[in-house]
Amino acid sequence: MSINSEPHHKRLLYTNDLRLWDVTVPPGQSTMPFRHEYDVATVVIGDGTLNIQRNAEQVSAPSPNARGSVIVAEHTGAAATYRIENTGTTEYRAFEVENMREGGWPSSPPFTAPGSSVLKESRAFTVYDVVLKAGSPEVMHNHTGATVIVILSGTLEQAGIGGTDPVRLPQFGQWLPLPRFQPHALTPIGSSDVHAIEIEVR
Repeated sequence: MSINSEPHHKRLLYTNDLRLWDVTVPPGQSTMPFRHEYDVATVVIGDGTLNIQRNAEQVSAPSPNARGSVIVAEHTGAAATYRIENTGTTEYRAFEVENMREGGWPSSPPFTAPGSSVLKESRAFTVYDVVLKAGSPEVMHNHTGATVIVILSGTLEQAGIGGTDPVRLPQFGQWLPLPRFQPHALTPIGSSDVHAIEIEVR
Protein backbone atom coordinates (compact mmCIF):
# COMPACT_ATOMS: atom_id res chain seq x y z
CA MET A 1 0.00 0.00 0.00
CA SER A 2 1.18 3.49 -0.80
CA ILE A 3 1.81 5.64 2.24
CA ASN A 4 -0.72 8.08 0.73
CA SER A 5 -3.50 5.54 1.32
CA GLU A 6 -2.53 4.38 4.82
CA PRO A 7 -5.24 5.82 7.14
CA HIS A 8 -2.95 6.46 10.15
CA HIS A 9 -0.73 8.76 8.04
CA LYS A 10 -2.04 12.31 7.56
CA ARG A 11 -0.08 14.41 5.08
CA LEU A 12 0.60 17.88 6.47
CA LEU A 13 2.92 19.30 3.82
CA TYR A 14 4.09 18.41 0.31
CA THR A 15 6.74 20.49 -1.49
CA ASN A 16 9.43 19.84 -4.09
CA ASP A 17 11.83 19.16 -1.21
CA LEU A 18 9.88 17.16 1.34
CA ARG A 19 6.70 15.52 2.53
CA LEU A 20 5.63 15.83 6.17
CA TRP A 21 3.35 13.19 7.73
CA ASP A 22 1.54 13.16 11.06
CA VAL A 23 1.43 9.50 12.12
CA THR A 24 -0.99 8.56 14.92
CA VAL A 25 -1.57 4.99 16.12
CA PRO A 26 -3.92 4.65 19.15
CA PRO A 27 -3.37 1.86 21.70
CA GLY A 28 -4.33 -1.53 20.32
CA GLN A 29 -4.36 -0.40 16.70
CA SER A 30 -1.98 -1.05 13.84
CA THR A 31 -1.29 0.50 10.47
CA MET A 32 -1.98 -1.24 7.22
CA PRO A 33 1.24 -2.40 5.52
CA PHE A 34 2.67 0.66 3.76
CA ARG A 35 5.78 1.43 1.71
CA HIS A 36 8.54 3.89 2.48
CA GLU A 37 10.18 4.84 -0.82
CA TYR A 38 12.22 7.86 0.28
CA ASP A 39 14.73 8.54 3.04
CA VAL A 40 12.79 9.55 6.15
CA ALA A 41 13.49 11.25 9.49
CA THR A 42 11.01 10.59 12.30
CA VAL A 43 10.47 12.68 15.47
CA VAL A 44 8.48 10.87 18.17
CA ILE A 45 6.02 13.07 20.08
CA GLY A 46 3.73 10.43 21.60
CA ASP A 47 5.57 7.42 22.96
CA GLY A 48 3.39 4.31 22.58
CA THR A 49 4.88 0.79 22.56
CA LEU A 50 5.56 -0.38 19.04
CA ASN A 51 5.80 -3.74 17.37
CA ILE A 52 7.37 -2.90 14.00
CA GLN A 53 7.51 -5.24 11.03
CA ARG A 54 9.75 -4.48 8.06
CA ASN A 55 9.17 -6.53 4.91
CA ALA A 56 7.03 -8.91 7.03
CA GLU A 57 9.84 -9.52 9.55
CA GLN A 58 9.78 -8.20 13.10
CA VAL A 59 12.40 -5.50 13.57
CA SER A 60 12.82 -5.92 17.35
CA ALA A 61 10.90 -6.77 20.49
CA PRO A 62 8.01 -4.35 21.20
CA SER A 63 9.44 -1.31 22.95
CA PRO A 64 8.40 2.18 24.01
CA ASN A 65 9.59 5.11 21.92
CA ALA A 66 10.77 8.06 24.00
CA ARG A 67 9.27 11.45 23.25
CA GLY A 68 11.73 13.59 21.34
CA SER A 69 13.71 10.66 19.97
CA VAL A 70 14.70 10.85 16.29
CA ILE A 71 15.09 7.95 13.86
CA VAL A 72 16.61 8.32 10.39
CA ALA A 73 16.16 5.56 7.78
CA GLU A 74 17.36 5.29 4.18
CA HIS A 75 14.81 3.96 1.68
CA THR A 76 15.49 5.79 -1.58
CA GLY A 77 16.54 3.08 -4.02
CA ALA A 78 15.62 0.37 -1.49
CA ALA A 79 11.92 0.72 -0.65
CA ALA A 80 10.59 -1.24 2.32
CA THR A 81 7.12 -2.22 3.53
CA TYR A 82 6.25 -1.54 7.16
CA ARG A 83 3.47 -2.41 9.56
CA ILE A 84 3.35 -0.62 12.92
CA GLU A 85 1.32 -1.99 15.84
CA ASN A 86 0.87 -0.09 19.09
CA THR A 87 0.73 -2.70 21.85
CA GLY A 88 0.98 -0.14 24.67
CA THR A 89 -1.59 1.86 26.63
CA THR A 90 -0.66 5.33 25.32
CA GLU A 91 -1.03 6.79 21.86
CA TYR A 92 1.93 6.67 19.48
CA ARG A 93 2.39 9.85 17.47
CA ALA A 94 5.24 11.03 15.31
CA PHE A 95 6.16 13.40 12.52
CA GLU A 96 7.81 11.78 9.52
CA VAL A 97 9.79 14.00 7.13
CA GLU A 98 10.60 12.48 3.74
CA ASN A 99 13.39 13.82 1.53
CA MET A 100 11.93 13.76 -1.98
CA ARG A 101 15.27 13.56 -3.81
CA GLU A 102 15.83 10.43 -5.88
CA GLY A 103 19.60 10.69 -5.27
CA GLY A 104 22.48 13.11 -5.61
CA TRP A 105 22.07 14.58 -2.13
CA PRO A 106 24.36 17.63 -1.77
CA SER A 107 27.02 17.61 0.89
CA SER A 108 26.42 20.45 3.31
CA PRO A 109 28.48 21.22 6.40
CA PRO A 110 26.34 21.80 9.51
CA PHE A 111 25.90 25.36 10.71
CA THR A 112 26.94 26.38 14.20
CA ALA A 113 24.86 28.51 16.55
CA PRO A 114 24.51 28.89 20.32
CA GLY A 115 22.28 26.17 21.76
CA SER A 116 22.30 24.00 18.63
CA SER A 117 24.09 20.70 18.10
CA VAL A 118 23.98 18.02 15.42
CA LEU A 119 21.86 15.13 16.67
CA LYS A 120 21.97 12.96 13.53
CA GLU A 121 23.46 13.28 10.08
CA SER A 122 22.81 11.16 6.99
CA ARG A 123 23.00 11.47 3.21
CA ALA A 124 19.52 13.07 3.18
CA PHE A 125 19.24 14.96 6.49
CA THR A 126 21.00 16.99 9.13
CA VAL A 127 19.01 16.87 12.38
CA TYR A 128 19.73 19.51 15.03
CA ASP A 129 18.93 19.46 18.73
CA VAL A 130 18.11 23.02 19.79
CA VAL A 131 18.10 24.04 23.48
CA LEU A 132 17.70 27.75 24.26
CA LYS A 133 17.83 28.92 27.87
CA ALA A 134 15.05 31.19 29.10
CA GLY A 135 16.03 34.82 28.65
CA SER A 136 18.79 34.11 26.16
CA PRO A 137 19.06 36.44 23.16
CA GLU A 138 17.87 35.82 19.63
CA VAL A 139 20.00 33.34 17.68
CA MET A 140 20.39 33.15 13.92
CA HIS A 141 20.26 29.85 11.99
CA ASN A 142 21.51 29.56 8.43
CA HIS A 143 20.09 26.41 6.84
CA THR A 144 20.91 25.55 3.23
CA GLY A 145 18.10 23.00 2.92
CA ALA A 146 14.37 23.14 3.60
CA THR A 147 13.79 22.66 7.33
CA VAL A 148 10.99 21.59 9.66
CA ILE A 149 11.07 22.79 13.29
CA VAL A 150 9.24 20.69 15.92
CA ILE A 151 8.71 22.06 19.45
CA LEU A 152 9.30 19.67 22.35
CA SER A 153 9.03 22.14 25.25
CA GLY A 154 8.84 25.86 25.99
CA THR A 155 7.66 28.70 23.74
CA LEU A 156 9.69 29.65 20.69
CA GLU A 157 9.35 32.72 18.50
CA GLN A 158 10.45 32.69 14.88
CA ALA A 159 11.24 36.22 13.69
CA GLY A 160 9.34 37.50 10.68
CA ILE A 161 10.77 36.61 7.28
CA GLY A 162 10.54 38.95 4.31
CA GLY A 163 8.29 41.41 6.14
CA THR A 164 5.96 38.76 7.59
CA ASP A 165 4.88 38.84 11.22
CA PRO A 166 6.77 36.77 13.78
CA VAL A 167 5.41 33.28 14.48
CA ARG A 168 5.11 32.05 18.07
CA LEU A 169 5.10 28.32 18.82
CA PRO A 170 3.86 27.81 22.40
CA GLN A 171 2.81 24.15 22.41
CA PHE A 172 4.51 20.79 22.44
CA GLY A 173 4.23 19.16 19.03
CA GLN A 174 3.76 22.34 17.01
CA TRP A 175 5.78 22.56 13.82
CA LEU A 176 6.93 25.18 11.35
CA PRO A 177 8.39 24.72 7.83
CA LEU A 178 11.14 26.92 6.39
CA PRO A 179 12.24 27.05 2.74
CA ARG A 180 15.79 26.26 1.64
CA PHE A 181 18.46 28.98 1.92
CA GLN A 182 16.29 30.89 4.39
CA PRO A 183 18.17 32.27 7.42
CA HIS A 184 15.89 32.54 10.42
CA ALA A 185 16.05 33.91 13.95
CA LEU A 186 14.78 32.11 17.06
CA THR A 187 14.05 33.57 20.51
CA PRO A 188 12.89 31.74 23.67
CA ILE A 189 9.78 33.37 25.17
CA GLY A 190 8.80 33.30 28.83
CA SER A 191 10.41 31.74 31.88
CA SER A 192 11.00 28.22 30.51
CA ASP A 193 13.84 26.85 28.43
CA VAL A 194 13.02 25.89 24.85
CA HIS A 195 13.75 22.48 23.35
CA ALA A 196 13.18 21.89 19.66
CA ILE A 197 14.25 19.57 16.87
CA GLU A 198 15.17 20.95 13.45
CA ILE A 199 15.17 18.52 10.52
CA GLU A 200 17.06 19.95 7.56
CA VAL A 201 16.45 18.24 4.23
CA ARG A 202 19.50 18.06 1.97
